Amino acid sequence: MATNYYQDGNTMDWTNGTGADILSGQAVAVGNITGVAHDDIPAGEAGVLHMTGVFVLPKVADETWQRGAKLYLDDAGLVTAVAADAEAVVVGTAWITNNPGETETRVRLGF
Repeated sequence: MATNYYQDGNTMDWTNGTGADILSGQAVAVGNITGVAHDDIPAGEAGVLHMTGVFVLPKVADETWQRGAKLYLDDAGLVTAVAADAEAVVVGTAWITNNPGETETRVRLGF
């Protein structure tokens, strides 16, 4: 194995400095990328975020996109295809095509 190998990158240890409790399965912005909480992470406590995999996440209901679209996390914690600016938080790639009015989507994190 390479002598500079650190870890596989599937999970990240993270301390919740948001001031609010994070629920298991909730998307969390970490800089310009997104992880998904493995368990509940109370404010001020440490926990684990999934950084890879396909997750069902809440989305902006009036948006539609095709499978493979690049997706972002908006300020309300919803998945969107609209990058607010150059510093937009990347969630990943649309795993499915969405229909109008749907409130959840499937996203492959990080890609």
